[in-house]
Amino acid sequence: MHTPSSIRLTEPALATYKVNDIDDLAQHIQICSQKQFTGRLDLKTHGSQTPQWSLFFQLGRLTWSAGEVHPIRRWSRQLFQHCPQLTIGPVQRGANQLQCLDYDSLIGLVRQGKVQQRHLAKIVTSNIAEILFDIIQVSHQLRHRLEIQVVYRQLSQDVLSSMLVPFSADQSWQQTSQAWDAWQQAGLVGFSPNLAPVIWDANELRQQTSLFTYHNLTTLADGNWTLRDLAVKLKQPLLPLTKSIMPYVHQGIMGLVQIGDIPYFIESVSGPLIAYIEDSRFDSGTMSHILAQAGYRFINIRESTQALPMLLEHKPDLIFLDLLMPVANGYEVCAQIRRVSAFKDTPVVIVTSCDGIVDRVRAKLVGSSGFLAKPIDQEKVLAVLQQYLPV
Repeated sequence: MHTPSSIRLTEPALATYKVNDIDDLAQHIQICSQKQFTGRLDLKTHGSQTPQWSLFFQLGRLTWSAGEVHPIRRWSRQLFQHCPQLTIGPVQRGANQLQCLDYDSLIGLVRQGKVQQRHLAKIVTSNIAEILFDIIQVSHQLRHRLEIQVVYRQLSQDVLSSMLVPFSADQSWQQTSQAWDAWQQAGLVGFSPNLAPVIWDANELRQQTSLFTYHNLTTLADGNWTLRDLAVKLKQPLLPLTKSIMPYVHQGIMGLVQIGDIPYFIESVSGPLIAYIEDSRFDSGTMSHILAQAGYRFINIRESTQALPMLLEHKPDLIFLDLLMPVANGYEVCAQIRRVSAFKDTPVVIVTSCDGIVDRVRAKLVGSSGFLAKPIDQEKVLAVLQQYLPV
């Protein structure tokens, strides 16, 4: 769970309570607001060794929240949604500058001018809404045997001075409760938005959907992205998106499964360097994960106009190149790469969902070495690497 790095779990406890229903929990939130509480509220269910959620208050107003489920996914998702221009990915373990995925790093980005104040407010709001929703959902699911330990803790003054964006705790709770009510009314009580859709029966799905819908589902519902991830990726509201796939889930054609968090640390490796010219944070994140696990180094280039300078600086052993890029498309970028003598023999693999004969011929004409069809998966990526960079 990513709390501000300057905050320790051993901060002094001011008081500890046990609550057995959601109304009692809501009352604690209300008390924090009314009494202008400054500090941290740690929540954990019975049997848990560490806090599952933490809520941070300054003078009764919420300033941040943290949860143990998918903290890095949540961070990546909210940066992608509210600050898509940023390129902040995994770091190597042992690197000199470790970016903490927490409030501290957001404040640092604001002070560096990389994130504007209004974007910070949106990130904090989204973060709080997700955490409160998870708290409410778990509380309802465990309502007959609910036992949550609520611990009030102090915060140091240096932490408090960095809390720049306070929000009404009562209003945040009320808005999230309304979102939960809508989720309940849709019959989704037992389904967390942290679950990932996956296809169990592709043949039956194809028979029940249009070609367009089938293509979208097979591309996106691969078990790597949660419902929340997909809502941001597709720029759709979470509830309608989830409702649209539930008929297939109820038929057993699709499923919703638990998945792990995105890896934060990448172990230092000395393998071949792979570049991926791709503006999608999600696709580059998938590629980064696959390559890191396989022992390759990785660099993502998100702007086609910066491709050549960065390639010349890093000199990768292989280049993956997305076909659909803003400003210059993949064909144009590939042609530019081939004009540089340093990359005359470097494999350049076009990555695209447009895998037709015409596309392949055109790619060959501009000097590409091969094609990789989307969606990106481990087996296909490793096959390409084995073909062009055999061990």
